[in-house]
Amino acid sequence: MANHTHATTTATTTPPAGHTDHGVTGHVDSPATLILVFLGVLGLFALTVWMSSTGRLGGYTLFAQLAIGTVQATLVGLYFMHLRHGDKVVVLTALASVFWMGILFVLFMSDYMTRNRVMG
Repeated sequence: MANHTHATTTATTTPPAGHTDHGVTGHVDSPATLILVFLGVLGLFALTVWMSSTGRLGGYTLFAQLAIGTVQATLVGLYFMHLRHGDKVVVLTALASVFWMGILFVLFMSDYMTRNRVMG
């Protein structure tokens, strides 16, 4: 067997004058990217409002609006909550919360759909 050794180098940097290094490193998106994402979310919101006011899709309007809402929530999570460059534990926590919310919705709807309707 071959003996593979990997040399690792670590560079130490000093923070600029007037700033302190708290050991926090991360990725910061450019303001242009955040503005484009914000405008995209607003555009999808306008599309949702237009769809509900015109009703052109008929019975499929709700499904289209839910799909648009899913895209909006994904954009907000990835860019404004920094899940795109987040730690794996943070991403796992966010996905677990979405999974848990899905369980609660399923339980709520199963209770609601099995109740007897009282007329009168």
